[in-house]
Amino acid sequence: MTNEDHNRYIAYSFLGNAGFYLLLIILMTAWIYLLGGIRAPNGVPFEVYVFMFGFMAVIYSIFALPSIIAAYALLKKKSWARMAGIVAAVVAGMNFPIGTGACAYALWFFFSDNWKQVYLEEEIPHAEPRQIAYGVESQRAAYAEAERQPKPQFDPYNPPDWR
Repeated sequence: MTNEDHNRYIAYSFLGNAGFYLLLIILMTAWIYLLGGIRAPNGVPFEVYVFMFGFMAVIYSIFALPSIIAAYALLKKKSWARMAGIVAAVVAGMNFPIGTGACAYALWFFFSDNWKQVYLEEEIPHAEPRQIAYGVESQRAAYAEAERQPKPQFDPYNPPDWR
């Protein structure tokens, strides 16, 4: 499986997580509709149920929103897709089992070097790395520069002078 496929499957897992939240909202709406005909003489008023389920629908929508935004960014390969994917993975981790699976899969992908092949694979034509200031191009230049430079060796007896 290629890294492009991993990127697409992570987006689909985020859509599945958001779909699960939206399914819960639909089920809560159906439940409140069914409770509309039930009136207990000394029970809880129906308006309390409406408020409670309305509040829960808003909370579920807030939890579904990062997954939807990250799925869009991943499918369109936006420059901010990695950060949106990490945020959505952390939020989705609370939703067991679908969100937890999406969380583990996304964090594995974005914290390994696999994401670089999807988002940093195009080289910048006719540009010097020091001339680029912001955006994805600067990330590509920074990674290329870091790979060219030798890794410093740690010497415990002679630490570097960082003044």
